[in-house]
Amino acid sequence: MNPGKRAFLLNASLLLAPLLGLHAARAQTAAPTVSLIMGEALDEAGRSKPLRPLQRKLFDYLENELNVNFDVKRYPWPRAERKAVDGDGLIFGLPKTPERERSLHFSDPTHTNTLWLVTRSDAAFRFESIQDLHGKKIGAVRGYGYGDEFERARAAGIIRFEDDLPSRVTRLQRLLLKRVDVVLFYQPSWQTAAEFEAELRAQAAPLAADLRLPPGVTISVLPKPVQTDTPQYFAVARGARDEILIDRINQALLKQQKQASLRNRRS
Repeated sequence: MNPGKRAFLLNASLLLAPLLGLHAARAQTAAPTVSLIMGEALDEAGRSKPLRPLQRKLFDYLENELNVNFDVKRYPWPRAERKAVDGDGLIFGLPKTPERERSLHFSDPTHTNTLWLVTRSDAAFRFESIQDLHGKKIGAVRGYGYGDEFERARAAGIIRFEDDLPSRVTRLQRLLLKRVDVVLFYQPSWQTAAEFEAELRAQAAPLAADLRLPPGVTISVLPKPVQTDTPQYFAVARGARDEILIDRINQALLKQQKQASLRNRRS
């Protein structure tokens, strides 16, 4: 081999070595995949709905901060909870209760939701307390928790839940058909009753037309919410391999809050 060619190959190998080393290092530190369990949300065709923008933004942020890839898996809530308790992955959106805390390690809150009551517009009523729901058929997603007050009222026979599928369109259709009197909906806490009502009425309009309901019959969101600032959490089975992620999620959430606070002060 002539000296010029030998020198070229030597220089090329020296230049490529750091790049090859970087590639190898990246391959060795590839982000692990973590199963992220959620309750299913179905559209009118029974297909799983995409993540909400807030959820997608939160998951993207945590994937970057934790150097993991979330594999989102959605199930009916009872099955989702069983899989989380069995150690099959991280779960998001499961309400915290003392009983669940015995088997699951919960994160700090990620954000809060408000619980609204939704009725037909021609069947709205004044709501001040749980007692105002006595005798009404309440559409609630099967297996989902709506807080201790609801559970006590249900156990005492004050209220009665009717099992709903987690499809918003199906739930609105059942309400319009008077199969239930009122439906429970969780929404992000920054959304007002009027904003949520406008969103639901747009979805209900084609349903009302298909059902040939009387003119003007639509959906109403009762102005007083049942609950406000209901926290949302991640959780994982106690003693599970991924339990260490909860502390790391808490650190990432605290960092996110500090960054948001700093931006607010500058604006």
